[in-house]
Parts: sequence; structure tokens; C-alpha cells
Amino acid sequence: MDINAEQNLYRSPDHPGIHCYIVNVTSSSGLWQSENPLTQSLPILAMQLATVIVITRVLQYIFKPYHIPPIVANILGGILIGPTALGNLGYFQQMFPLRALMMLETVSYWALTCHVFLLGLETDVASVLRAGKKAIHVAAFGFLFPLLAGIALFLMIHKNRPDEESSQSQFVYFAAPLAMTGFPVVSRILVELKLIHTDLGRLAMSCALVEDLVGWAFVIVLLPYTISFLNAVYSALANVAFILFCVYAVRPVLAILIRRTTAHRNNVNEHYLSFIMVSVSLFACATEVLGTGSLVGAFVFGVIMPDRVIAGMLADKFEDFMSGYLLPLYFVTCGLKINLKEVNSNWAGPAFTILICCSLKIIGAMITTSRYKIPRRDAFALGLISNTKGIISMFMANLAIDKKILSSYEYATLVLSIAVMTAATGPIIANMYRPAKRLSHYKQRTIQQAKGAESELRVLACFHGPYNITGMINLFDSSATTKESPLNVFALHLVELTGRASAMLIIHNPGKSRAGRKDANSEQILTALDTFASLNDSIEMHPLTALSPFVTMHDDICSLAEDRRVSFVILPFHKPPTRDGKLDEEGSTSFRGVNLNVLANAPCTVGLFVDRGFGETQNEDSSLKRQVAMLFFGGPDDREALAYASRMGASGVVNLRVVRFQSGMLESNHGGDGMDGIQGTAGEFGGLVTASAYVERQRKLDEMCLNEFRLRSAGQEMIHYEEKEVNGEEEVVFILREMATTQQIDLFLVGKGEGALQPLTAALLDWCEYPELGPIGDSLVSMDDSRSSVLIVQQYIGPEEEAEELGDQRREHMVDVHEPSEHSREHLGKWQVPGEEDEHHLGGFEMEPFDRHKRDDGMDGLKYNY
Repeated sequence: MDINAEQNLYRSPDHPGIHCYIVNVTSSSGLWQSENPLTQSLPILAMQLATVIVITRVLQYIFKPYHIPPIVANILGGILIGPTALGNLGYFQQMFPLRALMMLETVSYWALTCHVFLLGLETDVASVLRAGKKAIHVAAFGFLFPLLAGIALFLMIHKNRPDEESSQSQFVYFAAPLAMTGFPVVSRILVELKLIHTDLGRLAMSCALVEDLVGWAFVIVLLPYTISFLNAVYSALANVAFILFCVYAVRPVLAILIRRTTAHRNNVNEHYLSFIMVSVSLFACATEVLGTGSLVGAFVFGVIMPDRVIAGMLADKFEDFMSGYLLPLYFVTCGLKINLKEVNSNWAGPAFTILICCSLKIIGAMITTSRYKIPRRDAFALGLISNTKGIISMFMANLAIDKKILSSYEYATLVLSIAVMTAATGPIIANMYRPAKRLSHYKQRTIQQAKGAESELRVLACFHGPYNITGMINLFDSSATTKESPLNVFALHLVELTGRASAMLIIHNPGKSRAGRKDANSEQILTALDTFASLNDSIEMHPLTALSPFVTMHDDICSLAEDRRVSFVILPFHKPPTRDGKLDEEGSTSFRGVNLNVLANAPCTVGLFVDRGFGETQNEDSSLKRQVAMLFFGGPDDREALAYASRMGASGVVNLRVVRFQSGMLESNHGGDGMDGIQGTAGEFGGLVTASAYVERQRKLDEMCLNEFRLRSAGQEMIHYEEKEVNGEEEVVFILREMATTQQIDLFLVGKGEGALQPLTAALLDWCEYPELGPIGDSLVSMDDSRSSVLIVQQYIGPEEEAEELGDQRREHMVDVHEPSEHSREHLGKWQVPGEEDEHHLGGFEMEPFDRHKRDDGMDGLKYNY
């Protein structure tokens, strides 16, 4: 860049040796006065911002399918705008002149400060204490090996360039960024690849957080160390005192202010935002005075924020503008200082640096994890993920070139290494590591397989908020039996992750105080569950909180169900109950999308719980029994619902009524073949059995299940069985309405109806407002004058269960039941499979066509976009 060029500096006519530029002019008189608006500070800043956003967003769009994080696009965008490529063009020389760098760097550093504040918001330092020895050991070796290698590489590079001066801190500024791991970037990659709640993801997150905090410690020490060792000691001690003051004095005051000023937890007003911005500025100035730079103060202020909900709201308010639009300016200031033409003569330095540091990260992870018996494939992936760099690495590199600690060649080598190592992580992990569902590891995936009331039933119950507490607890209480056959509940509070990186699964210890940021909704749920579990010996409670975006929330639920060997997942209906026993008219369409995706992909039986105040009457009068009615039409879902009803009947706190519906018109008019109204052919069963044989098999299983239930419940006064003969769907609806409105039923227990092959219920499908409830469930929920809660059950039917359902007929033609070519529910419930080119809409949600032969997670199914 020519410093004497006209677009960079102005020459004084009176003093030719003096060059100056104007910084206080923010506007011009325009073209009418023959003035160039790009000579003024504000117009040129606006054009710079527009140019940077366009270039970086285009690169992000190109990189997104390859799972390359946005930070790489920002770095590459800065390099392209610099003298390496576009900076040689006349337009970009006019757009990014030297005289405009002061304004550009000022705005970019302010954006960086606010971005670091957001990083502090999403950093849970308490999780480092919960990381355990494994994560600390892996992080220590993963940091130490590349650090030593970076020092050796720097000495080798510097030795080959004897014309450059050296200093004590040079090798550390070169090696430390290569050894660090960017926690927020790692988290985003794991969320995108749906690895965040796997064993690998949890360990990688813990290691990344440890290394990230070590990186901040390096910033605190190294920045003042560039002046003198004594200055570094004074500055480090002052910063430690400042951090302790913030944690033990400022944080409690913040908690009190938040509690008093945010009465409504879903609202952050403009006064609160103003207070936050002022505080970020003050904290940044404080650490600047202490000698460690403004970033440390902003990060500390983000970390000490005591409320997780408020922290999430602040991230929503700031992140898109600060991190998405202004932060790329910082990478431009970095890119303007890089000229890759200087590296053309010696590419061996960057290539060797990338190869050695990447390899040592992986080797360190594999050596450390070998003592913990972690598979080599997972260890390799862990080391590869640890190569991901973050904003702190770029900050240290930029700081080194600004203070002339590193030469332009060393700086270019360092930035290239950071970009390449980070860019390689996502694509390689996406191609070599897929978290396949280990579907053969446990067999009790249904309530029937859990043997009813004679064994432990493992349940994953999801909570959207405190309004789910009463109904869920009463459902648990109605399902428990004795210590010999307990209910093992994993209570999962689902919290939306809105634009923040640190998606996580929090495992709470019942009865113990919960440190860290507090969420009032989570606290209310956890307190209620702890109290309930302490009063019921037959229930074991495991409270958890999952923070994840709605688009991947179903993956977290399914993964947790798989990991905990759950037989039954209970999901709240997306419309919460109101005080008058009705359902909220709006509800959450996002949670409906989660429910739909779980129903399509769950590894076990799923129940959809529509709560209208279940058990509240009995809570007021303990002498009353809860009235539960199980409606049986036939099919695998109804048999599963009957198995759960059997367990509820054995609890001693409910009056159970089982009503079997039979079609009198079917027997008299259709010869009893059960095929009227059923669409489908034997070919849709893969040629295993004929449709009529399948129907007969289902009827036999229904009779067997009902006979076993009647035998077990014989003589029990609180269990009643009856049969009703109906001649059409009109009679069914009439009986349902009579039971719901006049017989004071507290809870209806029904099957979703897939695979039932019932003409009675098939006709009701055309009138379903919510198809995920099934025809009977939807009919019950749509009755406005009813106050009865409804639990709709969908039985898990995997490859082995499918083989059992279809029977032993022609079993020799089955290729491999462990690798089905289609989702088994498509066999039993979807008698007409639409073409893949068609677009289908279900209640406002678009159903994507799915690949019948391949899924990333090992299970075929549908995914709903919302």
C-alpha cells in the first residue's frame, strides 16, 4: 500500500513535509459541489461495512454445506479484501485507504468487545469444576503438546530469517494461539453436526472450555509481559483482585437488580439494555487501566451475569447486530495486514506448522484418552475437534502484529494456520464421524417389553415450563407401584437455545444446591420434582435441563432416551392448560414441531400428554380416586396403551375403566375380514405376508393382550372391563362425548391408532386438526366442553418388533431385520405412501421427503421444518 497515495493522506501546501488527514468531517456537500463522498469518514465507513457484509455472507453461504464455521469465512473475507487479492483493485483501494483505518479499527474493536461480552454470557465457568479429571487431562495434553511444538516451529522459522529482530515474548505469541481451542466455535460445530449431547460432544465441550479459559489466562499475563516481567506480575495480581471483586461483590448486586427490574421474565426493557451497555463499557475501561485490555473486562462481565434467561435474552438482542454485522470489520483489519505474496517464496513454514500442530493435538488426545478406554475413532475425532480456533487466537495474532512482536511473514503463517485448522474440522468430522444410534443395545423399548407392573419402567418426561408440573407429577403418582417395580423418571426441562453457542445438557443432583446461573422456571420445576421424589419411595427422579435450538431439540430427546435406555417418552402437548381447564388457543408451534419430530424418530414408545388439570381435584380431596378410562380399538398402539393402563390400575390411586370398541356392522356386512376401508396391498409389507394375514395376526395379538389383562385384573374392584358394539364413527364420537362430558373422566388413555386397521377410526382421520394425536385423541381434545386430560400412546415398532408383529410366516424371505429399508411405522400406519416429489403439509409444518434407505442417525423417519 502506497502511503503517499492521494486516497490515503493529504499534503499540506504550506508544509510539504507534513501529511495529514481529516477525521472530524462526517458528511460532504455531494456531487453538486464536485466533492467525493468517499473522502469523508462516515460515508466511507458505511460503504466499508456494506462491502464487508456482502463478501463475508457470500463466503458463509458457500461454506455452510461443508460445515465450515463462520469465523473462517470472516478471516478469508478479510484476507481477500486486503492486499493479497482485491486490495490491489482501484475500487478497494478507494474503499479501504490507510487514512480510514483509524475509524475502521475503532468500530471493529468496539464490536469485538461486545462480541467477547456475549462469549462471556455463554460461558459457564462452573462447568469447568464439573469437567472431571478426564476432560482436564485431555485439555492439558492437547494444549501443552502444540504449545511446545509452536515454540519450536517459531524458533525454526525465525532462524531462517536472521534479518528480523527477536524478543522474549515472540515465541509465546506465535505458539499460544496455535495451542488454544475456541469453545464457542466448537460448540456451534457440534450443534450443527448433532453431536452436542453424545459422549464425544460432552467431552469435547468440557475440554474446549478448559482450554478457552487457559487462553484468557494467557491474555491476562502476556499483554503486560510485553512491557516487562514486573509489569506482568502487578497486572496479573490486580486482575485477579478485580475478578474476585466482580464475583463476590458485583455479581450478588446484579442478581438483586435483575430480580427487581425484570418482574416479567420474558421482557428486557430499554433501560436494562442501556445499563448493560454502560456496564460493558465500564468493565472494559477498568481492565484497560489494569493493563490487560478491554476484552478481559467485557468477558468477565458476561461471565458473572447471574441469570441464564436474562443472559439468553441479551444474546438475542445483541448478537445478530454486533457479531453478525460489525464483527467482520475486525477481521478486515486483520486481513489488511496480511499479504500472502510474502509467503509465496516459502510455503513450507505454514504447511509444516499446520501439519505438526494438528497432528500433535490428535496425538495428545489419543494418548490421554487411552487410559480411559475411549475408542480410537472417538479419540481421533476429539483431537481433530480440539484444533478448532476461536476469536481469542485471532486477537492474540493481531495484537502481536500491532505491537510488532511478530513479523509480517510470521503473522501470515499464524493466521493461515488458524484458518486452515479451523476450516478442516467440520468437514472431516461430518464425513468420518456419524453418531449412529446403537439400536441393539437394549430391548425394553416399549411398555409391553417392560412387563407392565412387574418391573422397573424407565420414563423420559419432558417439561416446557412450570405449567407442566402438576399434570406430570399426578401422572407419575398414578403410574407408580412398589419398590420392587419402581418408576425411574428422567425429567427433562427443555430450554430453547436462542442464538447462543453453549448448547448443553445439565444433570442436576437432587436435594443439592445448584450453583451457576439460575433459571427461575428450571428452579421451580426442579424444586417440585425434588419434593415429589422425596415423598415417594417407588419413584426415582433424575432432573435434567437441555439447552438446544428447536431445530435439534428432538435429536437431544431421542439421544437421551437411547443413552438412558428409556421405554417411554412423555411429551407435553404444545398447547398448555389454562386455569379454567381448557387449552391455550395459541400454544407453541415450535414445540409442536419438536413433538412431531420425536414421534417420527423416537427409539422407544412415545406418549403425547394433553393436560387439562389432571389430578387437581384429587389433590384438593385425597379421598377421591382419579378416574382413568382406556379406550381400546385394536392395534399395536392400543396394546401399548393397555399395558400402561395396567400399570396405572396397579397403583391403587385410580379407578381404571377399559372399554373395548367392536364394530357390529363389520361382522354382519363384511364377513369379518376387517379389510373394509383399508388401503394398501401386500407389497407394502415388503412381500413378507399378505394384508389379510397381517390383519388376522393383529386380531390375535389384540385378543391375547386383552385376555391377559382380564386375567390379571380379575377380582380387583378398582379395575373394570366392558365392551361396546358400535356401527359407525358417529356412534363412536357420541360415546366419546358422553364419557368426556357426563362421566367425569379425569384421564383418557388411548393409542394413536397407527396399524390398528379399524374402519371405525379410519373415517375420523379426515377430520383431524392435529394428526399427531390420532383420530380418537384428536376427537377427545377437540371437545371444547370436556375437561378430561388425554394421553395418546404411540408404540415403538423397530425391525425386531416388526418381525414379531408380522409373525413367523415366510420369515425366510427377510434379509436382515436389523437393517430395515423403511421405517417400520410406514409399514403399519401409512397405507398410501406419497411420492417423493410431492409437497405435504401437516398442520402448518412442511414434511420433507425422506430417504428410505439411508439416514445419518441410523433410523429412518421424517423431519419437520418449522
